[in-house]
Amino acid sequence: MDERQAKIEARTREHHGIGGGVRMRLRDAVFGTQDGLISTLGALTGIAAGTRSGEAVVVAGFVIIVVESLSMAAGSYLSSKSQREYLERLLREEEEEIARDPEGERQEIVEMYRLRGYADEEIAIIARRLMSDPKLLLEDMAHKELGISPSTLEEPLGNALVMGTAYVAGGLVPVLPYLTLPMATAMPVSIIGTLLALFLFGGLKGRLVKQSWWRSGLEMVGVAGVAALAGFFIGRLVDRWVLH
Repeated sequence: MDERQAKIEARTREHHGIGGGVRMRLRDAVFGTQDGLISTLGALTGIAAGTRSGEAVVVAGFVIIVVESLSMAAGSYLSSKSQREYLERLLREEEEEIARDPEGERQEIVEMYRLRGYADEEIAIIARRLMSDPKLLLEDMAHKELGISPSTLEEPLGNALVMGTAYVAGGLVPVLPYLTLPMATAMPVSIIGTLLALFLFGGLKGRLVKQSWWRSGLEMVGVAGVAALAGFFIGRLVDRWVLH
């Protein structure tokens, strides 16, 4: 086997196997970590500015992390499960159609590949091969007609675990300074530490998706900065107009 063929097979295995699962988890990991960092930072900064109580910030921080991580995990599970059930229904309908009208499926194959520019001789070979293997035919028709790859359907439980864990990991970053430092020091350390974590995480995400790592990092920092400022000013307004 030459080097080119080996690379093709490796990429195919990655796309349909472990690599496909990793790409699906990336969305939940990025969403969970980013939301954990940004939303927790914004809320805690507002609470710290409004109450000036380290104990209140810590209690609120852990309540936010627990409640939001469970909510995010549940949302990820339910949405992924609904999406998977919908796609599985489409696959069952396609499978039933193949069993009920194989000649109609053959004609669909001919038309699809003819529209893509294949010669009739090539189409005949493809159709013969696909019609001889129901599983292969289902995969091809699902991909071409429905845009579905049966081997890469989402795993709801795995998505939920990744989402919840990522939120907890992100949410702990802005909370930890309030556990060990006085309030006057904890707030800036929490903000700076969270912004740094966001920049590093954004840079990692940029590298994974082959984009500019520093631009991806700055994008996350910018969003978090807005959240922190919003939380700070809301906290000060509440302190000024509600608590006093």
